[in-house]
Amino acid sequence: MEKLEAELASLRTRAAALNSRHSAAEAAHDDAKAKLQRHHLDADLDADDKARAKLETAVAACAVTRDGYANALVEVQAKITDAEQKLAAERATVERKAASEKLASDLDAVERALPDYLAAGKRFADALEKLHFHHESGAMVRFICNTATQVEVATGFALVELRGMVVAVREGVAPIPAAQPVTTSVPIAEPSPPTQMIFMMKSANFRDHDGRIRFAKQFEDATMPVTTAQRALRMGVAVLVTDPKRARLRGTRGGDFNPRAPDVIDLDVVEEPKNLPHFDPVPRSANFTPLPAAEPRTILIDVPRS
Repeated sequence: MEKLEAELASLRTRAAALNSRHSAAEAAHDDAKAKLQRHHLDADLDADDKARAKLETAVAACAVTRDGYANALVEVQAKITDAEQKLAAERATVERKAASEKLASDLDAVERALPDYLAAGKRFADALEKLHFHHESGAMVRFICNTATQVEVATGFALVELRGMVVAVREGVAPIPAAQPVTTSVPIAEPSPPTQMIFMMKSANFRDHDGRIRFAKQFEDATMPVTTAQRALRMGVAVLVTDPKRARLRGTRGGDFNPRAPDVIDLDVVEEPKNLPHFDPVPRSANFTPLPAAEPRTILIDVPRS
């Protein structure tokens, strides 16, 4: 195969050189034809026969050179095609030989492992046999014995068939067995922890789900863990993004912020007031207006006496 590869490389180098020379000869032929054509158009046709003959000779010589390179290039290309086919056949032979040898080696390993498998099954069945009074143990013994018999018979048939396949693969009658597919585990993306966006009425610090400290600016939207956001709503540090205050106050603070200012609230360490009724921020933000209480009135009802 190395000899064929060297021969093919040499032929391809030769073809490249011939192709380059053929291109130059074709350009020279075109130039010679153009000069002859100009002579026909501009020169004295009766007085310049010698010049015309010289130009015609140049055109003919260029044509011979061009055609010679073209013929040689065709022949070299045919040799390249033949060499490529021989090299492909040689490589296929090597691949088939390697595949057949691997298959034979795998079958040898199966033949060597089968007695160990049968012996191990028999030892296990003999050990379980001592527990004959236990129903499940007896069932396992019968299962092991039946399975061992079936595996031994099936392996005999399979080995005979596969041994014949070794020769078929080596001779090119059967295809080379496909390589065992490589299974890769696909990582499953974990769902993102739940967050909530709120509108900050005061500046505050808080920790995100990764434990990093974040700064929520006053009169700006902030996204934080749901539990932290609910705490900010209960404390009045923030309101829902549907609150009318957001449309009126958002961005009015500008860029004057200091995360270390004394009035910045730490939502992770602040203690909420205890023993206070819990107010849901959703209905509270709806700004319901209580109706005026009706004046008490007395109504007389007629009741039949028994």
